[in-house]
Amino acid sequence: MLSSRRGWRLLPCSLLAVGILLATGAEAQRVSSSPNFVGSGARALGMGGAFIAVADDATAASWNPGGLTQLERPEFSIVYSWKWFNEQFAETQHIIPDGMYSVDLDELNYMSFVYPIPWTLDGRNLVLSLNYQTKYDFDRSLSFRAQKATRNPNSIIPWTHVSGYIDFDQKGSLATLSPAAGIEITDKLSVGMAVNIWDSSLIGGNEWESVTKNRNVVSLIVPGGATSGAGTLATYEKYDNVSGLNYTFGALYKPTGRLSIGAVYHTAYSTDVDFTRSVATRGGVFGREEFTRLRIDWPASMGLGVAYRFAKDKLTLSLDVTRRNWDSFVKTFPTGERLSPLTDSDKSVSPAQSTYAVRLGGEYVFFNADKARQKILPSLRAGIFWDPQPATGRSITESGSITSADGDPDNFYGFAVGVGVLMYNRVNVDLAYEYRRGDKVRRDTLFNESLSNPTLISGFYENVEQHLLYLSTIVYF
Repeated sequence: MLSSRRGWRLLPCSLLAVGILLATGAEAQRVSSSPNFVGSGARALGMGGAFIAVADDATAASWNPGGLTQLERPEFSIVYSWKWFNEQFAETQHIIPDGMYSVDLDELNYMSFVYPIPWTLDGRNLVLSLNYQTKYDFDRSLSFRAQKATRNPNSIIPWTHVSGYIDFDQKGSLATLSPAAGIEITDKLSVGMAVNIWDSSLIGGNEWESVTKNRNVVSLIVPGGATSGAGTLATYEKYDNVSGLNYTFGALYKPTGRLSIGAVYHTAYSTDVDFTRSVATRGGVFGREEFTRLRIDWPASMGLGVAYRFAKDKLTLSLDVTRRNWDSFVKTFPTGERLSPLTDSDKSVSPAQSTYAVRLGGEYVFFNADKARQKILPSLRAGIFWDPQPATGRSITESGSITSADGDPDNFYGFAVGVGVLMYNRVNVDLAYEYRRGDKVRRDTLFNESLSNPTLISGFYENVEQHLLYLSTIVYF
């Protein structure tokens, strides 16, 4: 599967038996972690992400480039995000979670410059923008206590028992540099396009990495006695030097002055990635380093939205329905081997259905029609959503066995609230909070290589809480 830079280093034979058990037992207990898709902007987040048919600020290049034509002045925007992910695991026969896990992270979410062209094409608006947008984050930190006993009556070692800890830390993100343009076709219809450049040479830190440590005590029961040994198997994986390209197409149609309908399509794309894996043990049983250039195919997505602005221009309600084709999410090695990025196992046993999300949001602007110009213009926002995440869809029967995977996604849902204020028609500041929850989800976190012989995962699931806080600032010129 991989081209080896450095071969096996054999070490003292007295440790070889323990080393083999560490390699076959601990490495099978892999921790899987799929990326989190990241939305753009505090204003959109505060409306629950229902923004396709609104798209009237600088983040339009992400939600619907067709909405860029609504921007009338040059503007600079920057969005910063803070996130807290809490995960609580179910205790199973073999896995004992070591408490509740949380990840705190902050990062630049979005940055853009928008410039409406001063001259028009036959009286039609033309708006250009350059955008930096974070698309996926990979941060996660987990720890488990595990135990496993295996009986092999026909072997010279009839019983083995492995106990210890599994520690997993993953970090990193993927972002794009996205030039975009929007143009009016008619008085009612606008279209736009963004080119999303996934290139580590243009965006520093466009990578992710993980470290999995299996700290084990192995006991061997053999005829005439027993022996034991301990060691740590550490697996380090890194994905960097990312390169790829895809497009976002959008359209915004306004049949009346108050009703708008939006559509967006993000094309599927492939990124070439350098993949490095290092495996080593503390105490020195063996070590190796592997390297290859692989391809990751990312899913296409599409969405439809409708928004209505009520009389006096104070209240806007919006509704979005989106689909993301996670079934085409796969990484392919030069040998032709195809693995699911959700589980790091063969794609044939790791299906993932497409997910559909529904979002409903609203915005109320405290606009006073009696004042020709307001120095301070505040606004409130709120939204609710149902937003499933990809999974293999395995379930647990009453007897504790694992059903075959059907790709059924995990259900996540939540709400959002936000506030904003426009000051002197020059500076706009928005703050938004989102709460997201999933119950009995992520059964794939400890995914065995074979669904026909599951170990250490029967009855395993998580209860997940995610908290997001976005702060946006827009300066108009």
